[in-house]
Amino acid sequence: MFRTKLILLVAALVAAITSSASAQQATQAGVSAALPDGRVAVVNSQAFLGGIGELKQKYEQVDKQFQSRYQQLQALEAQLKQMENDMQVKGPTLAPEKLAELQNNYNELKKKGTRDLEDLKGEYDRTIDTATKPIRDKLYQFLNNYAAQHSIVLVINLAGAAQSGSLAYWNPGTDITDDFIAEYNKANPVPGAAPAAPPKPKQ
Repeated sequence: MFRTKLILLVAALVAAITSSASAQQATQAGVSAALPDGRVAVVNSQAFLGGIGELKQKYEQVDKQFQSRYQQLQALEAQLKQMENDMQVKGPTLAPEKLAELQNNYNELKKKGTRDLEDLKGEYDRTIDTATKPIRDKLYQFLNNYAAQHSIVLVINLAGAAQSGSLAYWNPGTDITDDFIAEYNKANPVPGAAPAAPPKPKQ
């Protein structure tokens, strides 16, 4: 429900890495110097939530923290649906004052549910942002190191490029997502987590 937040944060992270790396290279090499030799790669940041063990663990912890409040909202939603059904089915047979009372109760309950949902989402987003920031910082540094070790001069985020329509074509052989996730999980294991699957072979 709330996991779009992470996708946006990771997309911004990868974009920041690419921008930072390009700026550093331009500063070091000079504006008129030749572009550095190296690979161009793509990464699918949407796979990080389910693939990066540390991120997945943090989301599960925060989800558990908010689970009871989310269940309360689900119960409230079910109550509102029942009230809607009662007004449709029983409304014609109810006295006008009784129907008006039912409608008023429904409207008040709906307003409360809307406020509670907005409060829950705001608290959830802030909690997730705080809980995952150290991991996002580690991902930033790890991707910089990974790119340097693999002679990669540019990393394109597939999620962001697809949304903006800025990527017309990419060769699947340039996709580093699986290998990057496997390398990160290997360097940052999560106690008790299942071992990471080996990266898929390049086609």
